[in-house]
Amino acid sequence: METTMSKADPAASMSRPLRLYAYLGDAASDAAVRRAAEDWAGSVEVRRGDVRTATRDLQKERSPDVLLVDIGGIELPVSALENLAAVCEPNVRVIAIGEANDIGLYRQLKQLGVAEYLFKPLKADLVAAAIMGEAAPAAAAPGRRGNLIAVFGARGGVGTTTLAVNLASYLADVERRRVALVDLDVHAGTAAFLLNLPPGRGLREALESPERVDEVFLSRALHAASERLDVLACEEPMSERVETRTDALLGLIEKLQRRYHYVVVDVPRALAPSGRAVIDRAGLRLLVCDGSLAAARDVVRLRAAFDGIGHKTLTVLNRKGAPGELAAADLRKALGGVPDHAVAWQPKPLAQAAALGRIAVQDCRAFRASVAGLAQAVTGRAATRPGLVRRLLGRRGAAA
Repeated sequence: METTMSKADPAASMSRPLRLYAYLGDAASDAAVRRAAEDWAGSVEVRRGDVRTATRDLQKERSPDVLLVDIGGIELPVSALENLAAVCEPNVRVIAIGEANDIGLYRQLKQLGVAEYLFKPLKADLVAAAIMGEAAPAAAAPGRRGNLIAVFGARGGVGTTTLAVNLASYLADVERRRVALVDLDVHAGTAAFLLNLPPGRGLREALESPERVDEVFLSRALHAASERLDVLACEEPMSERVETRTDALLGLIEKLQRRYHYVVVDVPRALAPSGRAVIDRAGLRLLVCDGSLAAARDVVRLRAAFDGIGHKTLTVLNRKGAPGELAAADLRKALGGVPDHAVAWQPKPLAQAAALGRIAVQDCRAFRASVAGLAQAVTGRAATRPGLVRRLLGRRGAAA
């Protein structure tokens, strides 16, 4: 049952009402939480269930701002909360409710990122303190952030955007993560085109007027490519100069990292200061090249520029096997080693996908396998089973 509270609260200054979900396994806890939430200024929804129910529900719907979950009677509560963390958006604040005053469990939960642990029987005043402590937007403490992935090309025309689009789609539709894809080429970017989406003006507005960027703005500016993939891109007139302020761009990306598990940024080849700042901040960088000598030369130069920053840079050889490519031994010598990943040359299915506004990983098995390898490097998890991939992507295609 959902109720809307009207009393004053620091959350009232937010651009949208905060939402609280509670998954509780017993009537006494239900009553205590409802009493505690009487001063909550947003919406409150109490659902019967536990952490496993929350995990199931939040695979299908947007996460609330604050989440109370019952872990009582769960054999492996830490594992259950890890599963919950995998489906929750990064900015969710979780309050766990258990059955015992267990300091060891409390420490484990805090290490996992749980905001508070309360044990039964619940006392309304303690629950209220935990809830209201998570309410104030000014104290919307950093919490978890999604992973930032910068994809950039050693040279123009090596297929950087194609890989960025298909990697983002794979992470969203197969790995079932919430993903934001940002195309930083404000004049000639093609990410929206490849996804059959109209370019908007949200990205330009965010870069030129960062003070306007809040939850409501992002909800309007982002275009949904699928259930879990949102895109931020624009196509400004070539004659107009767009000022890309580094502080505005980094602030935008930080807000996206609070909403999404992964933020994939397609960085233009012409490295403006703002693009360089994104690459510097990214936890993972994918440096895309083809098999030409010129691209290999630029890979070496770019790796020298970025490897010392401390984050991980992976070299991705795109269009492996294309005509004119260096021999394997010569390419290895030019690069100073073997590329971290290779994507086979698949001109026909990729051209067909672009013409139809489809995602290439839906239709080309060899290309999908290459992108799956990239996704494994991003997530650190084993690749999803091929049969399941086909079912998930088929479901996405049917929805489209």
